[in-house]
Amino acid sequence: MPRKPRLISPSGIYHVILRSVNQQLIFEDLSDYQKFIYILSDCKNKYGIDIYAYCIMDNHIHLLIKSNNNLASFFQSLGSRFVRWYNDKYNRFGHLFQERYFSRIVETKEYFMNTLIYIHNNPVAAKTCRFPSEYYWSSYNAYYGQTNKLVDINFSYELAGSKEALLQYFAQKNKELDSIYESSYDVPKTIRHITDEDALEIFKETTNLPSTFEIHNI
Repeated sequence: MPRKPRLISPSGIYHVILRSVNQQLIFEDLSDYQKFIYILSDCKNKYGIDIYAYCIMDNHIHLLIKSNNNLASFFQSLGSRFVRWYNDKYNRFGHLFQERYFSRIVETKEYFMNTLIYIHNNPVAAKTCRFPSEYYWSSYNAYYGQTNKLVDINFSYELAGSKEALLQYFAQKNKELDSIYESSYDVPKTIRHITDEDALEIFKETTNLPSTFEIHNI
């Protein structure tokens, strides 16, 4: 059965998820993350991509980006370059990422802002850390002044009205999500681990994120 063509975003903004084949672990040590960031930065500059948010988890990556009709070329280059390096390092062969990346168009301010929160709270939902600021491999701290040349933070500030308005929004939504994460599970925080599907359902209760974000559609 032929694949459905991807929807083209009039704004050029997309939420993209790259997921590993069979949910296998990708990022095993520091150099794996560093190499991916390096290649991501190089491809960003080559293809004129704007990155508004990212989060690199151990077996998948979230990106909130803007592309002018070269999204496929960007991800083809990003994926092939990283996989070549990775396969050589670990003496393996074959695919690393699922063949077809997931993308969703982002057309409204509310959708954009909700996506920022969702991406940056991914490690918290997975119980990798307690707060978004504690996770090193995301763009969250760039919005609080940490130097990060990979991310365009000014677009989000302008969309929210100001830096202060955006950070206030972050604080409000993070507090709401923290309360829900705390009350939704009985096992201790230190050993809790939930799936993206569970995290998304919890997130939707707070933000009314559209159902098209369902991870099982990836």
